[in-house]
Amino acid sequence: MNNIEAVAEQVKSHVPEARVHIAHGQMSGRELEKTMLDFLEKKHDVLVCTKIIESGLDIPNVNTIVVNRADRFGLAELYQLRGRVGRSNVQAYAYLLTPPLSSMPRPTMRRLQAIEEFTELGAGFNLAMRDLEIRGAGDLLGAEQSGYIMEMGFEMYERTIREAVEELKQEEFKDIFQKQTVGSDPLAFRATETVLESDVEALIPDFYIESDAERLDIYRRPYRAVADEELLSMREELRDRFGEYPEEVENLFALVGLRLAAARTGSTKISLRGNLLTLTLPDATNDRFYGKDSEPSSPFQKLMKEVAGSGKQAFQLKEAGEDLTLEIRIPDASDSKQRLEEAKRNLERLVVSVEAAPQTPA
Repeated sequence: MNNIEAVAEQVKSHVPEARVHIAHGQMSGRELEKTMLDFLEKKHDVLVCTKIIESGLDIPNVNTIVVNRADRFGLAELYQLRGRVGRSNVQAYAYLLTPPLSSMPRPTMRRLQAIEEFTELGAGFNLAMRDLEIRGAGDLLGAEQSGYIMEMGFEMYERTIREAVEELKQEEFKDIFQKQTVGSDPLAFRATETVLESDVEALIPDFYIESDAERLDIYRRPYRAVADEELLSMREELRDRFGEYPEEVENLFALVGLRLAAARTGSTKISLRGNLLTLTLPDATNDRFYGKDSEPSSPFQKLMKEVAGSGKQAFQLKEAGEDLTLEIRIPDASDSKQRLEEAKRNLERLVVSVEAAPQTPA
């Protein structure tokens, strides 16, 4: 408060005829309100204040603001302070006082350059993007204001966060989430997104959707789906927007449908090569999938019961290194469409068995 009073005295000494008043956050609410109303009614010529006037004030007759030590303010603060002037048809001026430019660090220089560059109406978004570029996107789970989203890509960063949260639920906070997860959501078994591999030609040809950006967006959307109904809606949307799609697009939707079905069985990976459909089961430490002490209601035990009761050699459990896989031999098919349909039919049998409610003893 002493500093602001000293500044006010300096202004009075240089401009004796000016009516100078001060405003700061240590004033009472009633006193601060009276000060601002008097300034609005032009009872004061100069208001010496802290950044308390940063937002929420609309005084059209103010046309000049001087910000001392602007290098100590953030870009958003400077933008808000600058916005206190120029709120009418009167020419406005904003002066930012700083030490010599050669003594300021590069980020500070970039902030000042940005506030000088973006002066047109509606420049807030451009300033926000520049601020993001200067400071970095941030660390979601920490206090740092700069992170690695730009280097990793948003989707990879988001996936990493989901995996980290799921790992914490399974390990460090297992007791808290156990009752909520075991035997509830059939998609909750997945520690990560189910990986899909196939030798089926599945793509969106450029002659069907010519725009690269639009084609990429369509590619992403099916893999974000969590239900078959979403895939059906996307099929209808494509037909409506681009016409009847070729076989490769139908194969793409069919493979994503296989991936959804595999996720509901608890599998972390699905592979379709020739007439062999391979499901990779979760890691042995996944109690939500295998249950404790081989409990009969666990998804794994339900899956094994269906495999044992099939009466065929279509299902085969194997160990591939550290992974436990379930191989499903599908009948010979004349084309990719039939092969995908047979694979989906076998997977749906497993889904029904896994999601079946446990039988209670009589």
